[in-house]
Amino acid sequence: MNDSTVVPDTPFAVKEYERLPAQVWWLGGTMILIGLVTFVLMSLDLEQRGSYLYLFFYSIPANTAISVFPHEPILILYGTFANLWITALAATGGTIVAGWLDHRVFVPVLNYSKLTSYKHNRFYTKMRDFFMRWPFATLLVTGFTPIPFWPFKLLVFSIHYPLWKYVTALVLARFPRYWLLAWAGAIFEIPAWVLIGMVLAIFVTYAIRGIPELWARIKERRARKGEVYRVSGPEE
Repeated sequence: MNDSTVVPDTPFAVKEYERLPAQVWWLGGTMILIGLVTFVLMSLDLEQRGSYLYLFFYSIPANTAISVFPHEPILILYGTFANLWITALAATGGTIVAGWLDHRVFVPVLNYSKLTSYKHNRFYTKMRDFFMRWPFATLLVTGFTPIPFWPFKLLVFSIHYPLWKYVTALVLARFPRYWLLAWAGAIFEIPAWVLIGMVLAIFVTYAIRGIPELWARIKERRARKGEVYRVSGPEE
């Protein structure tokens, strides 16, 4: 059982978690592992009979709330050799799994009592109030169009929007989007090396931006520990 309290005057009787459940860690790690393994398999064996299965598994981490795995180039690439309808179905299936995983992981994280100070931010409250006017329609529009979808995903989790409504919106918005992306690949015949290069470029961009920041945080943490050690002295 999760330690939680009900926060009054919030949509859907939002629960505030006093501790993060273990599922947050092992489900999050599973999403990352699936993405890495599947991307490697797709790169080695893309046009073989297992391709739709690869796409299904790749679409799981590619559609999580904080994903570094882009789905657009991959779907366009599939459009150059695969059936459009099966491609859209496989990607949508992976997206359903991603939606379930996201809800299980990020609802506790974004309602963790030590992290909920962001809910007092004026920008957040305005976005939340706007979203709550037409939540389902907003998810449909942002899930289908190029409008950034991830901020509304985070709103979904922060207000504990019902899982079944969220997944339904994902299916209705993403399936036609995926079909159109695959159709674009079939029509324009973009070379595979260009699309794979786009994916790799995105990974490199994340690495260039993320690794220095991560290293800076590690150094900062080490410096803090060193300062504490100098003040308190070694343990006897």
